[in-house]
Amino acid sequence: MPSRSISGARHADMTRRFRVAIYAPHFAEYSYRLAAALAKHCDVRLVLNRKDANQQWNLDWIPAPSSFDTRIRDLSLRRSGAIGLPRSFLDILAFRPDVVHCHECPEYFTAGLMELLRLTSLPRVLTVHDAIPHSEGGSGTNTSEERLRDRMRAGATHVTVHGQSCVADFARASPDFRGEVTSSMHGVLMVPSTNRTPIQAVEGRILFFGRMWAYKGLDVFLDAIDLLSKRGVRHQAVIAGRGPEMTRFGARMADMASVNAIDTYVSAEDTSTLFQSAEVVALPYKDASQSGVLASAFGNHRPVVASATGGIPDVVTDGVNGLLVPPADATALADALERVLTSRPLAASLTEGARQTAEGSLSWDHIAERLLTTYRRIAGVSA
Repeated sequence: MPSRSISGARHADMTRRFRVAIYAPHFAEYSYRLAAALAKHCDVRLVLNRKDANQQWNLDWIPAPSSFDTRIRDLSLRRSGAIGLPRSFLDILAFRPDVVHCHECPEYFTAGLMELLRLTSLPRVLTVHDAIPHSEGGSGTNTSEERLRDRMRAGATHVTVHGQSCVADFARASPDFRGEVTSSMHGVLMVPSTNRTPIQAVEGRILFFGRMWAYKGLDVFLDAIDLLSKRGVRHQAVIAGRGPEMTRFGARMADMASVNAIDTYVSAEDTSTLFQSAEVVALPYKDASQSGVLASAFGNHRPVVASATGGIPDVVTDGVNGLLVPPADATALADALERVLTSRPLAASLTEGARQTAEGSLSWDHIAERLLTTYRRIAGVSA
């Protein structure tokens, strides 16, 4: 039986270090930073998708004090994927891990591996980024994706989500799941290289960044910018990203003097520059689970004005590292942005709060240490 052979090999050498395998066809930067932090305490093998890895990060930017094994495969359902996909599965099994950690994403790569691993005794941790699909746009909104999501959750022995609000969302979305569900925060992203000179924020600059789906609230943001203009508040708005909302509101943005719309792919280096050049980052989401944009804002020590929805209040403390506003309320959003842009003491205080959050609860070292405790517990291995 496959489970007996793998389990036997895993327990044959009790003197070796604890081993964690991370399978990440998506979320490359997230996974690389987690692997780098875990490698201080255990052996790690990280399997990435070449296309995703090339788009998301630059290895030179991410410090890795302890070495770990990274395998980059060409994962697709055709051409090179015919070789890369089975090799990526072998990368995981041949490592003889104590725990396998995957990300939920509605595709066949992770679902296939999760089902294969069910034939073994290996504990399977699944990070669920969106327990409930977004209301408008985003992932998980068709029958095929729902089936893949169900298969992945059914194959998990342990689920992590980003914040206590997301724990509750998962319970509502998957009431039949019988494994343990715990919160593990979303660590910082797009952290600039320590070799780079920090960029000073441009006075009055507000950044709205990310994949432009309707739930992100671009329409609410534009209404708020109109209000700032009518009030005579000095500002400039940078809207950077791609997606259907950029097309829907393209003409309106072109007519707004204080808006600079960047409707193109933004490299990792340019993304970090955009965050650092902003005084404040806006997240006027209509609904949310957790946000990589929020993690990037704090990673670059920039405060946010964000909607109090989903898991965002689990990270943003109003008046400490950002300001929270009701979702879909352009007036409240404009009021909060005006407060940050017109009060130097408030802006400085929130910026310091963002830095402290980045170096505290959202630091990968902190996240990795807590996850390693969870890994050891579910694998039945004492520290």
